[in-house]
Amino acid sequence: MIPTIQLNNGQKIPQEGFGTFQITDFETCKTAVLNALNAGYRLIDTAQVYRNERAVGAALQETTVPRADIFVTTKVWLPFFGDKITAQSVDNSLQRLGLDYLDLVLLHEPYGDYYGAYRDLEKLVAAGKVKSIGVSNFDAGQLLDLSHQMKITPAVNQVELNLYQQQTALRKFQNERGIVTEAWAPLGETSGAILQEPAVLQIAERYHKTSAQVLLRYLVQLGAVIIPKAAQCQHMQANLEIWDFNLTPKEMNQLANLNKNNWLSPNRHSLCATQHYMDLIDEGLDY
Repeated sequence: MIPTIQLNNGQKIPQEGFGTFQITDFETCKTAVLNALNAGYRLIDTAQVYRNERAVGAALQETTVPRADIFVTTKVWLPFFGDKITAQSVDNSLQRLGLDYLDLVLLHEPYGDYYGAYRDLEKLVAAGKVKSIGVSNFDAGQLLDLSHQMKITPAVNQVELNLYQQQTALRKFQNERGIVTEAWAPLGETSGAILQEPAVLQIAERYHKTSAQVLLRYLVQLGAVIIPKAAQCQHMQANLEIWDFNLTPKEMNQLANLNKNNWLSPNRHSLCATQHYMDLIDEGLDY
């Protein structure tokens, strides 16, 4: 069974979940989510911009796993940030998912009117439509400012977190404020070099595990929630086989020293990237 972490509002989130990013085909996504639930995953992560909420919802309706045992997360996309707009977009997500409440809703990016959007999320919590709220891809300064402006401290910040981008300062900041760090791209996405690091390979051989399992184990021992993506059942199962061993303090230190502070998308935090996200706000989302 996957352990849970208590959020700052008392709700509990599974420490490992199934991510649905880039699984856009309806049947493929539905089958993947059903397979994940059958394998033992209880956290399902989707987003409006993934365009697969209907497929995720179809799987949730078909599974025999009780709704109360499943933790469902979605993320609000940029064109839907703002007073009343955000609340309506979450209502639309609920309809697509076939649910009457969401366990966690995140603001997907720190651009646009995320203050108005977050106030809408607070109202949705009061209305019982959302249990927990948070953000994604926010830095410490943005989190600090948002927390001072709002009534509810974000429960989660979902960010890029992997061996080469360990977000040490951000994790410390969030730990001090009871904000859970959730890792997207926990295996570095397409960065195969991470899996071939000599120290990772040595640790993997020691525990009879794969490099991927060692890297996922490292992140959960840091206290992060992880949402690896896997389309094939064998990979889903392999990603779950990280709860029967523990890395030693020496091994944790070895892996900590491999941090490069490298971003998967180097331009993500540049002025050019900001303009790109501004353009996305103007484009909207036909979904």
